Amino acid sequence: MTGRHHLVLVLGQSNANGSNTDFEPDGRDARDPRILTFPGSGPDAGRIVHAREPLAPIGGHPPAGLGPGGPFAALLLETLPREDVILIVPVTMGGTGMRSHTSYPGVWKVDFVKDGAPNLFDATITQARAALAAAGSDAVIDAVVWHQGETDGGRTEEEYAADLDELITALRERLPEAAGAPFLVGQLPAERRRAYPNHQGVADALERTPSRVPNTGFADAPGF
Repeated sequence: MTGRHHLVLVLGQSNANGSNTDFEPDGRDARDPRILTFPGSGPDAGRIVHAREPLAPIGGHPPAGLGPGGPFAALLLETLPREDVILIVPVTMGGTGMRSHTSYPGVWKVDFVKDGAPNLFDATITQARAALAAAGSDAVIDAVVWHQGETDGGRTEEEYAADLDELITALRERLPEAAGAPFLVGQLPAERRRAYPNHQGVADALERTPSRVPNTGFADAPGF
């Protein structure tokens, strides 16, 4: 009998869902049967299925590569009771920023309205609630993984930090199941920061999130 579902929300733009094409979905990157997903698009949208890379994001952004959700879930699984399972909930869309977008229409800033662009914070609340309902009454949100910022390159550290901190606070207020979940942010890749020096403000805001917001974490991105 399956035990409790532990939800991992994966939020952000394309790197959150995955842009690394060097992966083997049925080989070294095959997911344990206890790692499940709640796809945001495709034929399995709205129901719980076994997680297979690449994970399906929301909207029209097609799945492309390996992101942080699956590897994070594999590590988290080692800490759980044998009867429990992990449910990855990807809410990601490529080229989306806090207040603007490029590749696909969507914005992340809380309560921000942009014509023709869905609010992805609102979409996160909707998807998370749907996943919780599908998983059962004892489901919990264990973590939120955030990988975003390229589209906001050029903004100052203070500007981006204000929008990110607001999002973290509002998520915990409007989704009580996430109130105690750590919010983990990933850094912009080093090669991205070298190519676009004006991204440094966003990079600094991400790195300093734990100094501003309780129960948050930061993961540096290995570069080349």
